Amino acid sequence: MSFSTADICDDFKDTANIQVLSPKFKSFGGKKKFQGEVITVKLDKSNWLLLSMLRDEKGEGKVVVVDVDQAYFGIVGDRLMAFAKNNNYEAIIINGYVRDTNETVNIDVGLYAVGTCPQRNFDKTQSARDVELNFEGVTVKSGDYIYADCDGVIITDKKLV
Repeated sequence: MSFSTADICDDFKDTANIQVLSPKFKSFGGKKKFQGEVITVKLDKSNWLLLSMLRDEKGEGKVVVVDVDQAYFGIVGDRLMAFAKNNNYEAIIINGYVRDTNETVNIDVGLYAVGTCPQRNFDKTQSARDVELNFEGVTVKSGDYIYADCDGVIITDKKLV
């Protein structure tokens, strides 16, 4: 995987719509450099839709971007990360919180979130897939591309490298 987010930002500054994810998001996964096509998921506290997707669907070359409006619940932990790894997802980015981070850092899947919370929501609540997400100054749609490395996470509306 040969790319640098800094080089992408420089090389495509005039030809691509490049957005940069807020530095508020921190890495909690084992994979620190990744790229992939976006699948969006909108949740309302509950992670049931995300759980079934990561468990039951192949994710080769995919990055799941989840918006839960920063509700203070752990959305992804070691169990969902194991499902993501087993189905070859590249990464999960959550506008919310994660848990089990002592384990998630050892799983070879990227994981970004705004922080940690040990509690999860057990109720089944509303969720939607493949919807436009807007948070922290970025707009993300299914079919966009994400590139991440030690300099940050960038979102583009087309594959650049």
